[in-house]
Amino acid sequence: MVVTTQSTILREGHPVSFCHSASGPSSPGARAAGNERPEDADVSCLLRMLKSVPDPRSPQGIQHALVFVLAACVVAALAGAVNYREIAGHAADVPQPLLKKLGAKWCWFGLRYKHPSESTIRNVLTRIDAAALDRITGTWLFEQAGKEGKGEWEIAVDGKVMRGAWTDDNDKVTLFSAMLHREAVTIAQVRVPDGTNEITQAETLLDPVLIPEGESALITLDAAHTQHETAEYIGGKPGFDYLMTVKGNQPSLQRAVFGKVLPLLGDAPHHVVEEHSRGKIKRWSCWITGAEGIEFPHASQAAMIRRETFELSGGRVSKENALILTSRKAGKMTAADVNKHARGHWGIENKSHYVRDTVYREDNSQAWAEEGPQAMASLRNLALGLFRLKKVNCIKETAEWVCRDRTRALLFMTTQRDGGHA
Repeated sequence: MVVTTQSTILREGHPVSFCHSASGPSSPGARAAGNERPEDADVSCLLRMLKSVPDPRSPQGIQHALVFVLAACVVAALAGAVNYREIAGHAADVPQPLLKKLGAKWCWFGLRYKHPSESTIRNVLTRIDAAALDRITGTWLFEQAGKEGKGEWEIAVDGKVMRGAWTDDNDKVTLFSAMLHREAVTIAQVRVPDGTNEITQAETLLDPVLIPEGESALITLDAAHTQHETAEYIGGKPGFDYLMTVKGNQPSLQRAVFGKVLPLLGDAPHHVVEEHSRGKIKRWSCWITGAEGIEFPHASQAAMIRRETFELSGGRVSKENALILTSRKAGKMTAADVNKHARGHWGIENKSHYVRDTVYREDNSQAWAEEGPQAMASLRNLALGLFRLKKVNCIKETAEWVCRDRTRALLFMTTQRDGGHA
């Protein structure tokens, strides 16, 4: 009788399929993330960035490195997680090979890589230096977006109230952010201090935004930020110009700008844009002239945009006039440019704030304690930036696609610097 024996070999975890469907993406825009396989994805650049975030915890008793906890949170955000509980649920479902790639510790008792618990995630995100997290992630996204080089940066600036997050002073948390028009990537964000408002924070927000030498930036702002101090700061910063909307909150300025453009309105517009959308015709007509005599810091040109909506039959539905001031000189800012930049400014509402509310239900978020609201918003901005850098526009559908297989998140966590395809 022949007796055969089989030796037992200990392995790190159980055999798990790394990505059963990565070869055939079915989400709109998913193919734009590149053709690299998730197991070949190099996320070292992203992990190096996250590793530079200061750890608020005492070194004693730490089970998970901060970079790993944040990386797991990024995967969860790419999968559409909206709160601490959902982030922890996604982290618990992350396959073992992905946990290893993100830097998880090996547990010899359970013979598997460990994932962070909900209490660990909550503890990290409520105690972390959220301002530093915003600054580091925003700067990194700016660097990734700028790899192709362009010479001209168009940056929209606006505030967002987190309606479900309240401060100790019984007020709502307000965040102030800056987003690239074309890329729809948020490159800076600050929390508005309690007891003040966002119009005082322009300098704090834009100071970390460093434009490469020889390039220029145009900052677009709505009427709430048409303030002398803001215009003085932006116009005085080398390479920076502003384009501001003027409304009734500055009545003297509004009258002065309207007085400059009024003589032009009897002539044909200097530029017209038309768009057919949802059974309507939308038309934007622009007139532009010099801003001589207008007492406002660095003002060079004044403009008016007439926004009209028509039925297909030709009947007008609505008409609205918008007054504009810019520090950019004639020849460098035409009526066509004013139309383009004024329309592009509202991308911060449609491509950032609206998406954060619909995909991540940010307005309903009850994460209010300490640094939590800002840290969660920073992670959402990072996830949206990773999607946008891969040319993904169907954010909700793509987040659902990642949710069905978390290893797909790696397709968006690579960068050109890592060898991926941004």
